Amino acid sequence: MRLRQRDLKPYQIKQWKKLSDPDGTTYDGWDVGENLQAHVQPAGGRMMVEMYGANLKYMLVAYVESIAGLSENDGLCIYVAADKDPDYKVVAIRRWYAHYVIDLEKVKT
Repeated sequence: MRLRQRDLKPYQIKQWKKLSDPDGTTYDGWDVGENLQAHVQPAGGRMMVEMYGANLKYMLVAYVESIAGLSENDGLCIYVAADKDPDYKVVAIRRWYAHYVIDLEKVKT
C-alpha cells in the first residue's frame, strides 16, 4: 500500500546528538536534520493503549515512505516552526509493508 501524495506534508527532523560549545563543553541537544514527508494523525487503538497507557493522549502517529536520516529519539517539528526546538520525539519506528509507522511522543518542556 502506498501513501497518498496529497496527504503528505513536510516536517523538519531535528537529530538528537551530543553538541559542543566553542569553549569545549559538551551537552545533549537538537541538531538540524533533513525534511521528512509524512502523514500525521492522533494515536489510537487497542494496541497503542496497551503499549502507552495514559501517555496516549500526548502521542501522534506518522506514516512515511522513507525514514532516511531518522532514528529513535530524534525530534520532529509538527506544530512549531522549523527553527525552534521540536515538539515531538520519535519513540518507535515500525515497518509496515511499503511504508513505516512512527510513534511520536510530545516533548515535555
